[in-house]
Amino acid sequence: MSTTTTAGYSSTVAWAALQSEMATHEPACAGDDRFTDDKRSTAITEDLAAICAACPVLDACRRYATTARPHKLAGYWGMKWRGKVAE
Repeated sequence: MSTTTTAGYSSTVAWAALQSEMATHEPACAGDDRFTDDKRSTAITEDLAAICAACPVLDACRRYATTARPHKLAGYWGMKWRGKVAE
């Protein structure tokens, strides 16, 4: 089954690549609930951006975040807020 593609990269392939990276490198966001929280202040966004910038899986995370369907992804992924804020 085919999934959303961006630049010829499917979200399924991107997810597998991210999983592979996470098997050998812990994401910098691991355990930090702010990455999935709906509070989106400038200060929080700046903190998350700094954490992401130093993350060993940033490239794989960003690739997945740009190929995943929006309804399947929410929070701060690959240096950008994704999905909708809960009402």
